[in-house]
Amino acid sequence: MKWKMLFILLIVFFLVMGILLAQDQEATLPKLTGPYLGQKPPGMTAEIFAPGIFPKNQALGCSGFLNNGTVFVYSCMKTNSDWRLKPTYVTELQNGTWTKSRIAPFSAFSPYNFTVGPDDQTIYFTTLLSPDKTKRMFLEQANIWVVKLEINGWTDPIMLGKSINTDKYYENYPAVTNDGTIYYMSRREGEAGKSNIHRSRNLDGLYAEAENLSDISNIKESAADPFVAPDESYLILCQKKADGYGEYDLYISFKQKEDFWGKPINMGKEVNSSAYEFRPYVTPDGKYLFFTSNRLNPDAGDIFWVSAGVIEKLKPDNLR
Repeated sequence: MKWKMLFILLIVFFLVMGILLAQDQEATLPKLTGPYLGQKPPGMTAEIFAPGIFPKNQALGCSGFLNNGTVFVYSCMKTNSDWRLKPTYVTELQNGTWTKSRIAPFSAFSPYNFTVGPDDQTIYFTTLLSPDKTKRMFLEQANIWVVKLEINGWTDPIMLGKSINTDKYYENYPAVTNDGTIYYMSRREGEAGKSNIHRSRNLDGLYAEAENLSDISNIKESAADPFVAPDESYLILCQKKADGYGEYDLYISFKQKEDFWGKPINMGKEVNSSAYEFRPYVTPDGKYLFFTSNRLNPDAGDIFWVSAGVIEKLKPDNLR
């Protein structure tokens, strides 16, 4: 009799656990409708983006919206896995509802860092894939590639030219302006800091040799992850400095007259924390600043967003 009762209790236990598990899966995989994955827009203080929607205990990296906000691309990987092979996912807004995330066609190129171009259709990304696409390279050999979303799908990625990419140095986190000028971080001999912000101008379809923006990035620590406004009016970057909140913070530099960049300004406690803030970008509609931070989990980053009004608030009076 006791064994029969125990057997019944075990069946009930597993049924209850199955129901709870199903409810948990439903909670983490909701039906998403509306702009920005159906999320309530943030105010002037950064909030986690789409809490409970992305897989638990996984590290989120870069993200971006394309095609008038109807396509969302993001990178996500299990913690303690090889970040060089981080998968890239894509979801689309179809008939008012976001599709189930799937591996992006260009994920085979391992685009571990990327931003969306001002045309709202192009992704500029960093990869360790060799130029001939046959092997993985060392971090110091990272190059910048480009892929575009067209009516019939994604194009084959292509590597940008040798005036930007090098065989010897590290090129990473590209961002592009309306006129095609590209900003990125690089590690090169003879420069202060572990990495610096570089710029290559687009001259009639050809990129000029890289310039080091030493007025904003020539510091002892790294200047990393630059995001430039499409009109080149401001530049957001990551730095670790004495006036920061702990680790790498987001700073913003505003364009002054005659191509002079102002001193980077810490974006404040509304954006930064004592943890790492990195991978910044502003959505193509100019409404929100997105970035990644590990403030909630030291081993895994989360995507955060905040109203782009924080940028206007920090703008110097002479530029208003």
